[in-house]
This record gives sequence, structure tokens and C-alpha cells, in this order.
Amino acid sequence: MTGRHPLSFEQLITIHSHEEHQRLVKYLKALGRLAIVIAASGMCAGGRIVNYLKALLTDPKTDVLFVGYQAKGTPGRDIQKYGPQGCYVFLDNRRIDIKAGVYTISGYSAHVDQQDLVNFVSGMGEMP
Repeated sequence: MTGRHPLSFEQLITIHSHEEHQRLVKYLKALGRLAIVIAASGMCAGGRIVNYLKALLTDPKTDVLFVGYQAKGTPGRDIQKYGPQGCYVFLDNRRIDIKAGVYTISGYSAHVDQQDLVNFVSGMGEMP
């Protein structure tokens, strides 16, 4: 269908406030209901994703799918590297055992490569 937005469907819930976010994290953890959470990762070092991970990484019914780059030394990279082995990660100075499935789809990073950045800056007629 032309013009159909892939993230526009009846069951979609958009979270606008921190209070709504906290309630949803507790709800998902307590009830174990099926859900797909789409959250910016920030290398899993900050933001709402950390709350979801702390609440759900220990649940073997949970799957975590990375579609962007996770830098070395970040919780996101640790989850990518050690999660499939059933190890642990530290989030907010707390050890979280990883029982969730961890998967990565590469090629969807929002960042361009170094040469593209150099070309962009070199091609600017006037520096900002």
C-alpha cells in the first residue's frame, strides 16, 4: 500500500512522559505480556532503554535486537558481546544477568562512515 506508515497501527502506544515510561516498564515486567519496545539505544548507557533493559534482560522470554552501532566500552557492546553467552552487564552500577536473547542486524546505523563525514566537511563552501 502506498503511503502506509509502518509504525502506525492500532496497538501502537507512544510514551510521552517519564511517569508513563516508568508505569510501562513495571507493567511489562510484572505481567510478562508480549510487546515490542522501540527505543533509542544511546549505546545503552542512558535514557529510557536502560530501564527496559534492567527490568527485562533477566527474562528468557525477552529478545533484544540491536540495529545500530554499539561502541567498545559501552553497556550496549557488552550486551552484544556477552549476552549470547549468558553472561552479565552492569547498568547503573548494578549487575544484570543476561538471560534474554541478543541479536544484531548490521547495516542500519544512523551514522555515516568517516570518509563521508570528511567529504561533507571538505565540500562546504563556507564553514559554520
